[in-house]
Parts: sequence; C-alpha cells; structure tokens
Amino acid sequence: MSLHGSIAIIFSDFKNDYNDGYVLGIQKQANTYGYRTFTFSMLQASELYTNEEDWVFQLIDYDKYDGVIFVEHTFSTHKNLIPPIEESLRKYCRCPVVVIGDSQTLPNVVRLDNKERFERVAEHLIEVHGCRNIYCLGGDKNIADERLEGFTEVMKRHGLPCGESNVLYGGYWIPCAEALAKDIAYGAVEKPDAVMCVNDEIAYALIKQLFFFGLRVPEDLLVTGYDNSSHASNGALTITTFPADTQYCGCRAVALLHSLIKGCAPEQLKPKPQSVITGESCGCGRKRMLNIRAKLDALQKEETANMEFRNSRFEEKLYKVTSQKELSLFIKNHKYLIRDQISVSVNLMQRNAEQATCIYLKDFLINGETATFCATDIYPEVFSFGTIKNIHVVPLVFDKMIYGFMTIGYGEQNVYTNHAKVFANRIAISIEMLRVRLRDDPDECVKLGEPKPECVSRAVEAKKTSATILVIRNGSMTKVPLENVLYFEAYEKRVFAALKTGKYEIKQRLFELEELLEDKNFFRISRFVLVNMDKAVGYKIGFDRGLLAVMANKEELRVSRMHCEEFKKRLERT
Repeated sequence: MSLHGSIAIIFSDFKNDYNDGYVLGIQKQANTYGYRTFTFSMLQASELYTNEEDWVFQLIDYDKYDGVIFVEHTFSTHKNLIPPIEESLRKYCRCPVVVIGDSQTLPNVVRLDNKERFERVAEHLIEVHGCRNIYCLGGDKNIADERLEGFTEVMKRHGLPCGESNVLYGGYWIPCAEALAKDIAYGAVEKPDAVMCVNDEIAYALIKQLFFFGLRVPEDLLVTGYDNSSHASNGALTITTFPADTQYCGCRAVALLHSLIKGCAPEQLKPKPQSVITGESCGCGRKRMLNIRAKLDALQKEETANMEFRNSRFEEKLYKVTSQKELSLFIKNHKYLIRDQISVSVNLMQRNAEQATCIYLKDFLINGETATFCATDIYPEVFSFGTIKNIHVVPLVFDKMIYGFMTIGYGEQNVYTNHAKVFANRIAISIEMLRVRLRDDPDECVKLGEPKPECVSRAVEAKKTSATILVIRNGSMTKVPLENVLYFEAYEKRVFAALKTGKYEIKQRLFELEELLEDKNFFRISRFVLVNMDKAVGYKIGFDRGLLAVMANKEELRVSRMHCEEFKKRLERT
C-alpha cells in the first residue's frame, strides 16, 4: 500500500467534456480525501486504432496504489481492451478496484444514470412541443445504451410508435448525423417532428448539415442533444440538452473506493439538481443565465495557449535537436506550453525495459541531467512529497513504435490539453529522428532506449532492407522508404522530399541530408537539389547548353556546371 495515499486511474483518452468530467470528478473527490491521483491514458491517433498507445497501462504497478478506478465507459470505441485490463486487475491487483461502467468480472461498479436523464429530454419534446414522430440518433447496435432504452420506454409510455424506424444507429460520431440529414433532405426517410441525439456533438453536426440542405431548425424540425458540452453552447444555435454529470459519477466512484480502502460505509454524496437545459434548437430558447465572464475567461485562456504554441516555433526547433542533451534542454525550456502544470518529466524506455532514463524532472533534476530509476516508479520516492496532487502518464508512441512516456503533474484538478498531446507525439518523432542521426553512435543510441525484445529482429531486418525518412503528410509525420525518394529540394528556407506522389516537407536541412546520405548514393547536383542517383535514368542538354538530369518520373533537373562531370561519372557507375 502507498505510504502517502494514491489512486491509479485507467482511462482511454481525453477528447471531450463528457469523458473529461469523469477524471475531474475523481480528482476532486480524491484530493478531498487526501489521495494523489495517477491517470494512465492513451493518445489515440484515431477512433478505431490504438497504434499501441495502450501499452502505457502495462506500466501500472498495482502494489504502489491504495486503490484503482477503471473508467470502462471511456473505452466504448476500444472494447477489445476491456477484457485484458479486467483480467490484469483480477489477477494482479490486491488493492480495491472500482469500475465506472459495466463489468462481468469485477464486483464494485458505479454507473452513470443516463436513462432517466435522457427520458426527461424525450418528455420535454412530447409534453411541451407535442412531438409524435421522434427519431433517436446515435449509438452502436451491438452496444447496450441506457439512453436508447430510456427513449424507447418514454415512446411506449405515451403510446407513440417506436421501432427500428425510430432508433437509428450509426456510432457515436458525426458521420451518422450527416447521413441522416441527407436521407431526410432527399426523402429517403420520413421527416420527423424531432431528432434526439445521444450527444451534443452529433446534434451540432446534424443541425449544420440540415441547414446545408435547406432544412431549418427549429422551424422544420426540432433537434436535441445530451451532455451539455461546449457544442450545446455554440454561437450559432444553442442546443436543448441535459447534463450528463460525469463529474458526480467520478466523485461517487472515489467515495465507494475510499470506503473499501478504509472498511467503512461510503459517503452519501448529494447530486446537484438537474433539469432540461432548453436551447434554440427546440424553439424554447436558452432560459438559464449563462456565466458569460467564466466563458470569456476560458476562451481567452485557450486563445493565449494557442498563440504561445504558434509563436514558440515548437516543431521547427524540436526537429533541429541533434543530441539527448539538447532534447533535455528543449523540454526544460518549452514545458511552459503545457498549461497549468507544475512538473513535466520525459522517460525514454521500452515496453519491457527494467530501467527508464529520465531526461528531465523539475525539482529533482535541476539542469537537465539524466538519472535512471525503475520505469514503474513513474516518479522517484524523493518526489512523493510536494504540491503535486494529480498526475497524468501518457505514452510516447510514433508509427507503432514505443519510445517511453511523459508524466505531467498538476496542483489542482485538471486534464492535460491538446497541446500536451502534441508535445508528447512530437517528442516521440524527435527521438526517432535522433536515432537516425545517431545510428553510428552505439553509446548514444543506448541512452535513447534499447529496442524492445520482441521488436529487435524486426528492427534489424528493417534496417537491412531499407532506411527511412520522416516527411510531413496531411499534417502528421510519416515514414517513407529512402529508396522511394527521387530527390530533395530546398526552397524558400524549407526542404522537400520529392516522391512519385508529390513533394512533402521534411525537417532536416539539405547539408544535414548530404552528410547523412553520403553512403546512400545521393549526390548534390546544385545548391538546392540533392538527387537519388538510383532514380536518375540519364541526362540531356538544355536549350541554353546546360546539363539536365532526367529522373525516373521523366522530370528534368538542372545540374550546376561545377557538378556536371561528377554527375556523369556517377551515372555511369549506377
């Protein structure tokens, strides 16, 4: 058991007000009881695939915590992760466990009362607006949802038709709203009196798409949401909704866990009274007084954070880092971009590593030195005291490769921002770039983390078959085989890799590439172009008597006069 009182939280990903509320509630109640929270979560790159971010859950050493809260509700799009997490808790966790959601394995469960709350939205449409033909939109047909059950019961209670034509599935994402708007506009389905959406995001998307097709809300049909998220308070058309109150659910989970730890009856927490929040989307208009000052302050805070991130030239500076020492100093100098944090540490390790190299930890490492301690400790014991109450542990993962984890400490209830996600992702990319640059320095490579055992053979084989280069494609970094590059070109202080599919920006300078690719049959034919000689098929004389290199894609590149003879010789040897 922990000496200082701590709770581990197993969470999926921070991405909306609904999910974030669970952790904020857990943190609030845990801090009230004197516990420190450690939240382990993924940085999902997509809704459907984890890209191995879920390995961060394997870092949890249950013996170091007084209790564990598994927020099963947040894994709705990653159901495959639930059984192994529950099995791990059942086998190895000796401390009390509370599940927020459902569990067939673990006994202590706290559920969110979505059913009764969703029913009250349906009652509002029927009793206040006289709606008779109502659709319920959202959800997965294979996943039980209390909101859909509540909708069905209200419709039957009022003697209204309810069947497959009323309950429309399509997942919890925007595409289902866009598809329904199109079907209503083109007459594929009958236009209803109202559409109840299982969350505000779907409702917002539906309203936008309906307006695109010329259908007005609320004049032509009514739309409601659920959650009372930021989408409901949008500046275009406020949405009738109901608070999900996930924070209260998180508080209840901690109260139950605390009672299991102390062996006493759980504290009976009183929920705040809630009611339907009427918006313009049902014709009522928003009747509650809004805390305008609080919203403006939050907006100003977000705008300031975005401005700081843009002005920092974060990525441009990060990708110029050439050593671990520089990376350590970079993190130290740019941690301010993660708002409201007290501490940021970055640990370079692999899944099965017994030791992790911490390259920066405020108040523990003063000047960015490195220190080694067990990865499962997350923080060394010397850091167990202090002002940090809530800690988030997020993975450093890029292209399905695991580089380590980042730990963020907060003094108050908080969830890490999107900027923290970007911070972690870009650090992983930077570490990969460092490995490429330092491949000939075994000692330095070891500092950057040994490959995980199951990946050693794969990594060695990959190096034998093909080197890679990182390019920016669709706003994210992507690995491309070096052999696919036709040439590199510098243009207006930026460098691009030319492939058959187009030109993509890279972060290295041309002179760095020239040194790095010296033994890869790349040759500088001019001040601005470094060509892959394996992709050069010949040359021709231009109209001004200059030499032009002909590439495999039939593109012609000018060769400077001082490089003409050497280019011809290299072409003959290729």
